[in-house]
Amino acid sequence: MPLRTALLFQANNFVGREYLHALQSAGMTPDLIASVGRMSDSSIARERDRTDGRWNPPAPDAALNIPHYDSLTEDDLWDSLRAAEIDIAIQGGIGILKPAMLETPRIGFVNVHPGRLPAYKGNTCLEWALYNEDDIYATAHIIDAGIDTGPIIFEGRYDIADNWDYFDLRANLYAHCARVLITALTLLEDAGDDPANILTVQDPDAGHYWQPIPEDKLEIARQRLNQGAA
Repeated sequence: MPLRTALLFQANNFVGREYLHALQSAGMTPDLIASVGRMSDSSIARERDRTDGRWNPPAPDAALNIPHYDSLTEDDLWDSLRAAEIDIAIQGGIGILKPAMLETPRIGFVNVHPGRLPAYKGNTCLEWALYNEDDIYATAHIIDAGIDTGPIIFEGRYDIADNWDYFDLRANLYAHCARVLITALTLLEDAGDDPANILTVQDPDAGHYWQPIPEDKLEIARQRLNQGAA
């Protein structure tokens, strides 16, 4: 049977819009779509700044039923996932999920981390990979109680066009994450009743958590991209 999926994202969240567009285009529209909370004005401004305004995924179709919840603490949200018998919920940018929330879908929550796990944990992994002259990856994993520590479903290398600058790289990042998400969902569906067979458990002692990249190193990373070092 096809997996029953849910997509949860903040209202106005760019990631959620990117994922929804890709899932619909692939004929994989989630069985339940909901917005939870709102993306702050400062977060929106930050994304527009680091993509030079080039990241603007399509808004959800007005015909879609997308209920809104003010926060993750609303019982009606979790009741709706249980009522819809959701197998996999997609983290489209909704904040930290408590253990009881993670247990609501049958299999769990899937997140696509814009970095290669476990080597690159943290929130500026793309920039650190550029700085380190490593390939850039996105990793789909099941969310657990840690940060970027859950079992890995699939990783995909991010192919960079020759003519891209840093803004292009950032603007197209979550379209790549969406492709990784679709592959991960397909693998989970093909795995049937025993998804553990396709999961790779991360070594808790492996990898590295990268703090936000400082401006001087970010500038070096940008220069390396422009010089074709990535």
